[in-house]
Amino acid sequence: MSELDLNAPITEWELDEWTPEARDELTIALTESGIAHKWEETVLLAASSFEVDVEEILDDLENDEQNDEQNDEQNDEQDDDGDSADSKVLGQLSAVAQIISRNPSDTNSIRTLERLLEEIDGASAPSEISDSAWRQIKDLVNQIEEALVGRTEPDESTAMDIAGRLFAILRSNV
Repeated sequence: MSELDLNAPITEWELDEWTPEARDELTIALTESGIAHKWEETVLLAASSFEVDVEEILDDLENDEQNDEQNDEQNDEQDDDGDSADSKVLGQLSAVAQIISRNPSDTNSIRTLERLLEEIDGASAPSEISDSAWRQIKDLVNQIEEALVGRTEPDESTAMDIAGRLFAILRSNV
């Protein structure tokens, strides 16, 4: 993805009402769409030429959030133990791995990685992935997190290498 050209016309979206997780999902969606962007705290900046595309992504994410809330209400009575990860999580992991392999200091990606790690930690392998590949994916995500989080000095070089391996595995399995 190319860098945001700050000399070109820029459109801003104030997203302070969005949760950090929702902003992380937006970052992933923008990256997957190839839309150069930048965050200034809770303000999203993107080239005005992509304004319609960004608005569509924002609408899609807001609709997904509303649907998720409705599904959560319906599923409150079900036991969550033993759930398998879904393809959405795999796509998000792939996008985050790709970003970290290029920029291990991207704080939004690190937060997203931590959130995804919580989601996959107790989950079983999705149907499209073998158990051994799933264990390897979970192990690599843990290694990336260990290299970047909770250290006095993050090991960005190791994180980049592991994230590149994770991206390659996800790309070949998803």
